Amino acid sequence: MTDSSLLIRPFQTEDEDALVALWKMCELTVPWNNPHKDIARKLQVQPELFLVGILGNR
Repeated sequence: MTDSSLLIRPFQTEDEDALVALWKMCELTVPWNNPHKDIARKLQVQPELFLVGILGNR
């Protein structure tokens, strides 16, 4: 049985690669924006509002 509880928490630097992979899988990235730079820019302004959702271990 898997845990289906959704946990919403602030972004942590170790989330970056998985987040970029998810964005790419969902076709949310564009060639003219580097997603890693987008994350770095977001962390400059109200980083506490940059949230991720964790479902099970994903």
